[in-house]
Amino acid sequence: MKSSHCDDSYLFQISSYDISRLLPQVSKALEKRSEYLSRQRYPNMWRHIDRLPSPSQRPSRSRLRTRLFSVLCLAAGVILVVPGLMEPKELLVPLVAGAAAIVLGISGLWATRKNREKPFDRSARLLLEGKDQTPESPVPAVSFSDQGMTLSEKGKTEFVPYSDFESAWETEDTLLLVFGQRVTLLQKQDLVQGNVASLSRLLSEKVTTYQFMD
Repeated sequence: MKSSHCDDSYLFQISSYDISRLLPQVSKALEKRSEYLSRQRYPNMWRHIDRLPSPSQRPSRSRLRTRLFSVLCLAAGVILVVPGLMEPKELLVPLVAGAAAIVLGISGLWATRKNREKPFDRSARLLLEGKDQTPESPVPAVSFSDQGMTLSEKGKTEFVPYSDFESAWETEDTLLLVFGQRVTLLQKQDLVQGNVASLSRLLSEKVTTYQFMD
């Protein structure tokens, strides 16, 4: 079927990024992607988590839910690890699973401590690192067509077909695109050809996993 966007093209000319403003958005996008991958790999576990009371907008309720899940992981881990330590050869699988549950539980409790850094802030900082600098000439550019994405930087050009995309995550000010083992982060304000709404529709049609986050 021929796409309605086949005659459109979209061009981003990269400028410096406002890291302090974008970091919360990028952190949230990375967290949502991680949750999405976890749900794909462990659907049964997430069915149990989703049965827990939904947290309110208040951070205290969200922390309570996470702490409860972490305590359950710790308890399950201890139940599995103790017999596994007594018979490590015969009960290797429960031993490993129990150890993993304990690590997950401790990590969850650590993450819910007060005044903590949000889980994906560090990853977001790494992704944004250096992007607050003014790009050297010629300015890096990213364009989109009906076939895929083209990246141009320092005289080199790379084409990425949409079939290579794992996912795309749109925030208020950014587009976070995941393909292969790489991530490209674009500012909407850098779009100099085409419009964001039309590009969003194109990506939602072409990329299997596409999500807009308010």
